[in-house]
Amino acid sequence: MELPCNSSKIINIGKLFRAYSLTKWNMEVTKDRWGREGIFLGLHLLGVSPIAALVDLVGINAIEFWTGTNPYTGKSPVVDMAAAELENAGVKNVAQAKIRFDGNDTVKMEVIYNDGHEEMISAIRKENTFDFYQDGNLIGTVTKEELVAYSQQRKS
Repeated sequence: MELPCNSSKIINIGKLFRAYSLTKWNMEVTKDRWGREGIFLGLHLLGVSPIAALVDLVGINAIEFWTGTNPYTGKSPVVDMAAAELENAGVKNVAQAKIRFDGNDTVKMEVIYNDGHEEMISAIRKENTFDFYQDGNLIGTVTKEELVAYSQQRKS
């Protein structure tokens, strides 16, 4: 779940999978809105919903954070980046950026610019090289040594 905020910082508080599943179940159990409201109130008054949210917040999200995998979905979490970090790297006019790790060898970054257009930038690790793609088109290949040298140069 993401909270709306200014473009200099994006906050991600996790997927709250259990709480979402409980809400989804409530919507499917009956078509009557008064029935749904009764179930909603009952789940809250009995403490079911708050406990599900607490399990998500303290347990499941912590597991996802430390292991890098959501225990329910098996997917890696989305990592949000502050726009200022990308601006420091030379990517300008960024409203939001999200990084997703797809397996051990692929990283994808969805970039949304202030003017509304979006790009998908991805890197795929091969044996000793990394292929970089922009919207599915290969834009470059670099060696591991070149990346390390570039990283060290940026730090100094």
